[in-house]
Amino acid sequence: MNLQDIVDELALALGRAVLVNDLEHRPLAASAQGDIVDRIRATSLLQRRTPPEARALVERLRIAEARQPVHVDMSELEALDRLAIPIRDDSGALGILWLITGGHPPLTPAHYSAVDAAVLLVREVLSGQAEPAGGTARSAVIRRLLADDGAVARRAFSDAVANLWLERGAGTLVIAVAFGSEAGVIERVAFSRQLDARRAHGILYLGERGGQELFAVRAPEAQPVIERITAEAADRSLDIRAIGTARHDRHADDLRTAADHAVTAAGTVLRLPHLTGVADISELGTWLMLAAIPEDLSQIALFSPAAHALCQDGDPVQRSTVETYLDMRSQVKEACQLLHIHRTTLYYRLENMPPVVKAALDDGVARSTLHLCLKLVRLWESRAEISLRSSGAVAPGIGPSADRPHPTPGASRPRSRVPAAPGTPSG
Repeated sequence: MNLQDIVDELALALGRAVLVNDLEHRPLAASAQGDIVDRIRATSLLQRRTPPEARALVERLRIAEARQPVHVDMSELEALDRLAIPIRDDSGALGILWLITGGHPPLTPAHYSAVDAAVLLVREVLSGQAEPAGGTARSAVIRRLLADDGAVARRAFSDAVANLWLERGAGTLVIAVAFGSEAGVIERVAFSRQLDARRAHGILYLGERGGQELFAVRAPEAQPVIERITAEAADRSLDIRAIGTARHDRHADDLRTAADHAVTAAGTVLRLPHLTGVADISELGTWLMLAAIPEDLSQIALFSPAAHALCQDGDPVQRSTVETYLDMRSQVKEACQLLHIHRTTLYYRLENMPPVVKAALDDGVARSTLHLCLKLVRLWESRAEISLRSSGAVAPGIGPSADRPHPTPGASRPRSRVPAAPGTPSG
């Protein structure tokens, strides 16, 4: 997201014009100005510089040196009052974000939350995300935990551990949260900053990566943290599409690998509609392996003729029956419960499968390969459905497929209000 995108989104959230100036009082980005605009703002935008009298007022008030937003009375210039928000990083002032307050309704707490999030994003753009290596303040350390410079990231993690914000090893949990497309970046960051501000929860907001919001927390159990995040999101009417988690490896000197794993976990769940929910990277090994296979339906016939027969030539009921049966580790009672059929019906269906499928079910390795290939086709179909949904089309699928239950065999741990991920293939 560039500076113009941030300014435009903030203006939409606030219902008023937004302007960001550099320290020389030159406009860097400005939203559409709307109906409420004065001579100072018009001149600044048209001439690309702030009028001398307005510049003198800003310098007299020393706004760039302020640590908090400054309400500026512009009556001496016969202009509308403004709110000036200095943009700073550890090295000092970077610019000033301006809002016209005169002629507008008062800003609400939700507006100020959006402004706070926008300031964070603008600071990252203006500083080029090149955080200095020094500084031990909490915010400075957190900003460096995922720094591109390995030495900086390692030092930040060491500082976080020393301050007991995090710990080495599995006691530190990294969480990646993927929101629905309706949530803008400022809204997501405002939510994340609010979570971070509640120090009693111990949740650190690490920033955004791959379109997902990243958090870290000392937590032996993931469930309470996930419930807290989902509850906060529900309070703000934010739609969470997927959550991925990963534990820190005690042999790693920074948090970057765990963050990458959490993002991968959330992304994997997000790409598979029937996996929508919460998943740890440790639970997704089979799906990660399948995701690495290039999409080529012709290969299915080589990998598993049985799977090819079910997906290309068989009927949806046969495919659903076999996949559920294998998901349930060939346990007849559990498969019947998920399929909502009687035991004799299941036996009848299995007995009347194509010969190549019956042969695969009677062979250990072939049965495992059949299961994996059914999941691989399921993965490819899900990708196609997501792509077509985004374009407004209807996905036909790779082969015949019926609506079927997607079980979570052996899932004994509790989950959040986001649905749990299903099981992976078993041999």
